[in-house]
Amino acid sequence: MKITAAVGKTLLSSDKLLLTLTTALSTLSVVLLCGLYSAGFLDSSRTVQVQAFASLLGVIGALIISAFDPETLARLWRLYLPPAVLLMIYTQFFGVERPGSNNRSWLDLGITTVQPSEFLKIAAILSLAWHLSKVEEDLNRPRNLIPVLAHAALPVLLVVMQKDDGVALIMAAIVASMLFMAGLSRKLILAGIASLVALVPVVWFGVLSDFQRNRFLVVWNPELDPLGIAYQQLRGLTAMGSGQIFGNGIFSENHVYVPENYNDFIFTFLGESLGFVGCFLVILAFATICGRIIHTSVLSRSSVGKYICVGVFAMIATQTVVNISMCLMIMPVIGVTLPFLSAGGSSVLATYAGVGLVLSVYADSNRNMFAN
Repeated sequence: MKITAAVGKTLLSSDKLLLTLTTALSTLSVVLLCGLYSAGFLDSSRTVQVQAFASLLGVIGALIISAFDPETLARLWRLYLPPAVLLMIYTQFFGVERPGSNNRSWLDLGITTVQPSEFLKIAAILSLAWHLSKVEEDLNRPRNLIPVLAHAALPVLLVVMQKDDGVALIMAAIVASMLFMAGLSRKLILAGIASLVALVPVVWFGVLSDFQRNRFLVVWNPELDPLGIAYQQLRGLTAMGSGQIFGNGIFSENHVYVPENYNDFIFTFLGESLGFVGCFLVILAFATICGRIIHTSVLSRSSVGKYICVGVFAMIATQTVVNISMCLMIMPVIGVTLPFLSAGGSSVLATYAGVGLVLSVYADSNRNMFAN
C-alpha cells in the first residue's frame, strides 16, 4: 500500500508529457506489429503479445522506479552492478545466438529469451552516476580518474566480448557523455579522439572481417552487393519510398517485405504505412522526449540526477539516430533497436527503466523546489 501511495503521489508531480509520449510510441509499436502479423511477416502473434506485455510492465516499472529517490537508487549499486556483470560473463559462455545475429548475447529461459546487455546499460548509468558524483571535484586527478575510466570501460568491454557491435556503440556513447558532463579534461578528450582516429586503420584491416567491412562499403556503393549485404537496406528504402506522404495504411495489402521489419527495421514499415508524415511525427516525438530528459537534467538539484539524465539521454538519442540512419542507409547495419518501437522485451523494459530514472529525478527536483 505504501508503494502504491508513493507511486500515485509521484505520478501527480511526474513529467506527464514524457510519460504520455513514451506510452504513445509503445502503443504505436503494438499496432505496427499487428499490421506486420496481418501482412504475414510474423510467424505468430506471440511477438505482438510479448511487446504489449513488456510495454505495460515497462510503464508500471517506470512509475514504481519514479517513486524512489534517485540518489538512493544510485547508492545501491552493489546490489545490481555485480549481478549484471556476472550475468554478462555467464552469457559469454552459455548464451545463445538469435536468427539474423552472429553474437551470443541472449539467454534462453525456456519460455522466452532475455538480453542481459540491455539491463547492463541501466546498471552502468546508475553506478557511474554515483561514482562521478563522489569524485567530480577532483575527477582529473590520477587517483580518481583511473578508477572512473576503468569503471566506464568495464561495461563497454563486456559487450565487445560478446561481439555485439550495436550495443557496444550505445554503451560507449552513454559513458562518454557522462564523463564529458562530469568535466573530463579537454586534453584527455582530445587525446581520446586522436587515439580513435589512429586506431581506425588498425580496426579496419586487423579487426573487422570482410563481411563487416562490406557493410560499410555498401552504404556508399549499394550496387556492390545489392542481393546480399545491401538487400535489407535497399528493401527498406523501397518500402519507405512506397509510403510517400501519407502512407499506404498499417493494415493495407501488398506490403514490401523487409528482413527484421518487426525489430531493427520497424521504421521502414512505419514509413511505408504512415508515410513521411508518420515518420516526421515519430521523429518529433523522439526529439521531444530527448528534450524533456535534458530539461530534467537542468532542473536536477543533485549531480547524481544530472548524470543519470545525461546517461539516459545518450542511450535513447544514440539508439534513435543510429537506428533511423541504418534504415535510411546512412550508416551500416549494426543491430540497434529503435526505442519503444522495435519488438523486444528486454529492450523495452530497459528503456522504460531509464524513463523511470528520469521521472525519479524530475519528481525529486519538484520536491526540492517546493521544500525550498
